[in-house]
Amino acid sequence: MKRINLHFLGLGYYCINQANVCIYDKCGRLVRNLKTYNGKVSTCLCEGCYYLVAKSKCETINKVLYVNCLNDNYTFAFRSAYMDINPRLATFILTDRNYDNLPIEKGNLILWQRQ
Repeated sequence: MKRINLHFLGLGYYCINQANVCIYDKCGRLVRNLKTYNGKVSTCLCEGCYYLVAKSKCETINKVLYVNCLNDNYTFAFRSAYMDINPRLATFILTDRNYDNLPIEKGNLILWQRQ
């Protein structure tokens, strides 16, 4: 068994708009039924080929997941999250390196300002 980390881009933080993740083996049997937290989930799987289905409120991801000895982290993106992005607006979530799930709530970060 190998511990893997699945990261899903385009989901909210905490319990807002998280995804249900189902992992099936090559015979179509359900191996894991998980729910993301902050767009992330970890699980243990044997090396091999799996079928991943991740469902959020707006979209479903269907992918083949190959677990091997080289990779521990896998990243997937929900496309609908990127449809409404303003190209001039960027949002950064700052966290303390000692507290991974605790965002910094106060403060300003100005990269540049247009006149």
